[in-house]
Amino acid sequence: LCFHLCAQMLQPAAQPRFRGITHIFIDCDDCLYQNGWATARRITQSIGAYTATLGVSKDRAYQLYKEHGTCLKGLLVERILDEAGAEEFLTEVHKIDYSEIEPDARLREVLSAVLGVAPCWVFTASASEHAARCMAKLGVGG
Repeated sequence: LCFHLCAQMLQPAAQPRFRGITHIFIDCDDCLYQNGWATARRITQSIGAYTATLGVSKDRAYQLYKEHGTCLKGLLVERILDEAGAEEFLTEVHKIDYSEIEPDARLREVLSAVLGVAPCWVFTASASEHAARCMAKLGVGG
């Protein structure tokens, strides 16, 4: 999933050194922000709690992740969840505390320099709302 970062979120200050850049892609989780995977651990714990309500143990949820690339994909492939259940899963497992992501003035400065240059997308394996919350905590989106 991705979150499109609009130029209106920051004041663009395009610089000549960025000429020729046509697209900007940024990885969100523990790349755009870094907190020693604290946020990822919170999401993993939340996934474990959610899958338990489906009768899937934390160990099985981790096995689904290893086999399919994400726990959600495993839940879908094995028909534990359907598409409607997937949306609920994404919503529920991302209801976490984001306090370990702190504002980053330097990141805001860097993004301000490139944002007016080209469309910018923030990628995550999570819900787009998760990327938006991370960006807001960093002080670079809303």
